[in-house]
Amino acid sequence: MAQTIQMTNEQLRELIEAVRISAVSAAGNAAAAGGADAQGAKAKGSFSACTHNFGGTRDHDVVEEFITNIVTYKELENISDENALKGISLLFYGLASTWWQGVRKEATTWNDAIALIREHFSPTKPAYQVYMEFFQNKQEDHDHIDTFVVHKRALLAQLPSDRHDEETELDLLYGLLNIKYRKHISRQTIQSFKDLLEQGRIIEHNNQEDEELAATSKNTRGSKRTTRCTYCSFRGHTFEHCRKRQKDRQEENHDD
Repeated sequence: MAQTIQMTNEQLRELIEAVRISAVSAAGNAAAAGGADAQGAKAKGSFSACTHNFGGTRDHDVVEEFITNIVTYKELENISDENALKGISLLFYGLASTWWQGVRKEATTWNDAIALIREHFSPTKPAYQVYMEFFQNKQEDHDHIDTFVVHKRALLAQLPSDRHDEETELDLLYGLLNIKYRKHISRQTIQSFKDLLEQGRIIEHNNQEDEELAATSKNTRGSKRTTRCTYCSFRGHTFEHCRKRQKDRQEENHDD
């Protein structure tokens, strides 16, 4: 026969409190373990989900963009140098993949891999070549000042960092600007590229307004020229405002 256990209200409350504390403690331990597992998983990150890739294009801008993207991804995903070096092949395709198979033994560190990419696909240009490309083209009428300045500064960035200060770079660039900018921006009024871009944007905005006004005025003049009265066939007025029609009607009424 089962024995009945009797508890006072106080004992029952104590038992319930003990169960509650035990449950809270267990949940806390589980959360801590989950956080540790998440940190461990993050620490063991890889390039498997990285969407940036490289096919072997020999273009300085493309190469630098690829390197910047994967370095940033590596930092954000907390990928170790060892895992990054092991997984970098996942980011190559085509010619780059074939190239990596041949040189991967030369890369013993992550920095070695980055240096090899630059060395093979974007080798440092000699200074004279950079200057030739820089002065090769002047700004055309259709070139926005932002785009033009960005491309020219990207070329200058391929020179050693101590080669020119900003003032000298402005001197080099100023003579390549389109005359529509140089007419309104004197070299003495710009102390930085920020100054140049701000003033250049104002000029572009004003020019755009002038073109829109000119187009509107042309359309208005054109519409006036093409207005022709269907009664007398003369231009410049409509049937409703034709004086000849009004005069003829008056004469007809007078004759009646």
